[in-house]
Amino acid sequence: PGHPDADARGFVVMPNVKPANEMVDLITASRSYEANLQALRSLRTMAESALSLLRSV
Repeated sequence: PGHPDADARGFVVMPNVKPANEMVDLITASRSYEANLQALRSLRTMAESALSLLRSV
């Protein structure tokens, strides 16, 4: 009840989210997405090269 952030019933509500941890998770997810996108681009390039080789035979 004596806490400055307490409500009328004396409860203090604190967020259960830690911004630093969320930012780390966001950066990790973003880098994973970029890596997966690059892998797909490489796969596409290799597939196009393989098709090009097959066409020339």
